[in-house]
Amino acid sequence: MLAFLLAGVPLAALLDRLGFFDSVAVLLLGRGQRRRSVFSLWVLAALTTAVLNLDTTIVLLTPLYVRIARHSESDALALAAIPLFLASFASSALPISNLTTLIVVQRFDVDTFAVISHLGLPTLAASLVGWLMYRRRHPTTLNAVVQQAPDRRALVIGGAVVGGVLVGFVLGPYFGIAAWVVALAADVILMLVVRAVPWREVPVTTALLVTTIAAAVTVMVPEGTLNAPLHHSDAASVGLLAIAAGALANAVNNLPALLIGTDSVTSMNWGMWAWLLGVNVAAVLVPLGALANLLWLRIMRAEGMRIGVRRYMGITVPVALPAAAAAIVVLVAERMAQ
Repeated sequence: MLAFLLAGVPLAALLDRLGFFDSVAVLLLGRGQRRRSVFSLWVLAALTTAVLNLDTTIVLLTPLYVRIARHSESDALALAAIPLFLASFASSALPISNLTTLIVVQRFDVDTFAVISHLGLPTLAASLVGWLMYRRRHPTTLNAVVQQAPDRRALVIGGAVVGGVLVGFVLGPYFGIAAWVVALAADVILMLVVRAVPWREVPVTTALLVTTIAAAVTVMVPEGTLNAPLHHSDAASVGLLAIAAGALANAVNNLPALLIGTDSVTSMNWGMWAWLLGVNVAAVLVPLGALANLLWLRIMRAEGMRIGVRRYMGITVPVALPAAAAAIVVLVAERMAQ
């Protein structure tokens, strides 16, 4: 995850320097005066997260949505927040959607059907309630007036690189190729094309911060700390565990929070399903909650928007809290139905 953070931000910056995002935005909006639905952008981000992974959503859709906003004279921060939200809300749908889920699947030998049957409906609930909260605060249509034509060179080269990246993300794990290796290879290709090395875009400080926190948590929290709570499987405990997991993820980052849980049980149970959902769906509340959030902040900074913690939470909390609550309620209902 840290390696992808270091390679992912330069990837977005290089694609932007090529003109890829601007060209795709023009292509999607179409020339002339047209109205576009923001809901379609919400669905696209949800599908990208679920079918590919949350990092793809952040790296590729955040700068794209900023360009769409600028071409339609809309609030760039409001549109750019959509990938941020869906990188959390839709990241529990499939094992591939989030590294946290992949860790659980591999550690406890859980199949894809089990993930869908336990977390599919909570994911859908979070995404739908998130949209209802989002639309109350932001416009739901775009009035686009586009006069320019897309840059064909940027579309061809950038499209080929992005296509290769997506294939690498999907098929790479089957051949032992990590996502960060795919992103780094794309970086090298784009650096040769644009003849520039984006040293300033490499988020070394952010990576060191997360590493320090994760190391501190590993040292301070003994293995098996949550053994007793995670073996409680009644409906009330499931809800409380999901809430606790979300709170811990926002305090120390979702990956260390997940590992505290996985180190406390030997097999998958309802307590662990609740813990996994909590660290996924609620991790968007504060910047530290997930590396995807920090990746988003770095990309936004590259777009000329510096967002402090207070402003960040002003964007996320009103939408993410109801969405996370809806997901947890659905998981509790599933437990009660069994």
